[in-house]
Amino acid sequence: MPKKEKTFSAGEVIFKQGEPCQTVYTILNGKAELFYEINGKARILGRKGEDDLLGADAVLEGAYATSARAVTALTVALQSADEYIAQLQRSGELSPSAKPKTKVSDPFEAEEEDDEFDFSFGDDGDDEEEVEKPKLPVRSGRRSSIVSSSRRKNGKEDEEQEEKPASALVKVEKPLPVIPAVQKPVILPAEIRKFPIKQWLSEGTDEGLAFGPVVLLASVDRDAGDIRDGIYQTLRQIPNLQVKAVDTAVTDSNIQRGAMQVRSWLEQHNADVGLYAVLDNAGRILEFHTVRPARQADTSLFPAGSRFFLPVQMTDEQKTLLKIFTICAMPPTRLEHEQLLRLFLPTLLNEVAAYASAPMTGLTAEEQGVNLTAFANVLSWTSLIIPDENRQHQAMTIYETALTLLPPYAPEYVFVNRQVGLLRQIEAEHSDNIETFRAAEETFKKGLEALSEKHQPEAYSDLKQRIGSVRQKIALQTGEGEDFAAAMTAYRDALKPLSPHAHTERWADAVNGLARTMQLFSSYSTKTTLLKKAVELYERELAVLDKDEQPMLWGRASNNLASALFLLADREGGRTDLLRRAVEVFSDALQIYDRAGAKQMAVVADNNLKRAEKVLKQTEKELEKNKSWLDDILNDSADKQTESGAVSDEEPLTFERIAVFEELDDDD
Repeated sequence: MPKKEKTFSAGEVIFKQGEPCQTVYTILNGKAELFYEINGKARILGRKGEDDLLGADAVLEGAYATSARAVTALTVALQSADEYIAQLQRSGELSPSAKPKTKVSDPFEAEEEDDEFDFSFGDDGDDEEEVEKPKLPVRSGRRSSIVSSSRRKNGKEDEEQEEKPASALVKVEKPLPVIPAVQKPVILPAEIRKFPIKQWLSEGTDEGLAFGPVVLLASVDRDAGDIRDGIYQTLRQIPNLQVKAVDTAVTDSNIQRGAMQVRSWLEQHNADVGLYAVLDNAGRILEFHTVRPARQADTSLFPAGSRFFLPVQMTDEQKTLLKIFTICAMPPTRLEHEQLLRLFLPTLLNEVAAYASAPMTGLTAEEQGVNLTAFANVLSWTSLIIPDENRQHQAMTIYETALTLLPPYAPEYVFVNRQVGLLRQIEAEHSDNIETFRAAEETFKKGLEALSEKHQPEAYSDLKQRIGSVRQKIALQTGEGEDFAAAMTAYRDALKPLSPHAHTERWADAVNGLARTMQLFSSYSTKTTLLKKAVELYERELAVLDKDEQPMLWGRASNNLASALFLLADREGGRTDLLRRAVEVFSDALQIYDRAGAKQMAVVADNNLKRAEKVLKQTEKELEKNKSWLDDILNDSADKQTESGAVSDEEPLTFERIAVFEELDDDD
């Protein structure tokens, strides 16, 4: 039965993500692209051409994970999902033992590579291939091994005369297994302008688009290539990960300058993360550094230039750690990478959890502390992206162990204190324990002692904000003016080294925290001085923020400003002008959250808006009644009693504040 065909014009959508997968499309002519929609914006994942399938990977899931649209005039063959599944069953591809046939194409590969992966994670993945073993002649043991070694080395068969056995009893030697050739990485030049396939690397071209994250591996200084090739082979065992190597090593000992050099290569080769290693003087230990492109926001727990230490001769556990640290160095900017983290990372963690949770032998105390920090980062990162894998308690224990090993001058020292403080703060919020809040504050202060306000202004400001947040939560429980004052002082100190234009987001967080503390403290007094000051700070924050570039910050400031205006109107006798403005600002916040797709925030703003509108309506009604007070006196007393009863039955109105969300990463 001939397959049905369908045509699409350029730009026409074939299917959308989330729709039920009822059809599989085979491209007969033309090109299509897959894209992933996030907050209303399309992120291009790649393109498909003739004979490629669209929607096949979503058949078993039941819904399309991405969207697809025609790039050119497109002709496709249609096949129902049931027909496609039946085809897979007939061919045996759907059986549990079937291996995937698809292979990610690599424009740099000079030879065809075996990119089939399983989840054994061992180093002997190629041993499963069926290799026809040659029949070897009968030889004495030593001479046979020498000859076979020589033949493998020279790549040809030499004519040799066999030795005759000395007796009638001949020792038959078992044929040696064929050793699969180790595929070395294809080396890319560090200077791309000298490379003949520059066009293949340009983002947006048909040939350059690829699926899956890309790791760019730099060469190792003072290495003949064996160390780099070993790292390459280890990383290639990660499913759906492309590994490319450049022909130059990073020789600068300065971490910042080394990261800048790697970023230039990342931009040239369109990679997601860079990895380079520095060999110690004894040639025994490798100091690894991971670097992300400058275009990516530092949302990962691994800051650019983060490091870890592994020996040159790695055990299986250490190779697994190399895989873990590499895939966690990339924020999930692609659908394939997110799937990689969710499916592959938990299994890897289970393999080495006990090994990586303890200090490693053969390393200095600082190196051990750095590795523990890196592994605890992975556990925290996993808890954020895979809620079912809650490993924060384990991360907390490892961070605390790392603190006992790290010297105050280590780059990770301040970061680890910050992470421990955050985890203690989260624990205190769950238990409402003031003592745990105070322990978190002391941890933040410990990290602050190792910082310079002049040379590290953003880190200094960040810890001051953390202290302000903790003291604010303590003040809400104690109601003590001293605690509120300490929180406001911490937020003011956080603002000192920041500029509203150079550090917009951090500055906005500090301003919002200070205004929120003033607003909360004003509830303990009849005076409106602090409440009016909070309104001024919210308005100043909105004047600096751009609603298009920082929609979430703008919406938070708008919601909190409207809340402060409502409270101020109540304190000043129900001023309708302030209530009307509160309604207007709540409405602006709601529109921003709806546009950004922030559903939870939109619910908060919507509830606040409805309450403010209700109070405004009642206030205006009361004012209208007061204008005709003489008519009210002449009204029936029963009617007056009913009206007064309706007003008195109203529940007290409360407003929700949108707080700064604390995330366990290095940069908010």
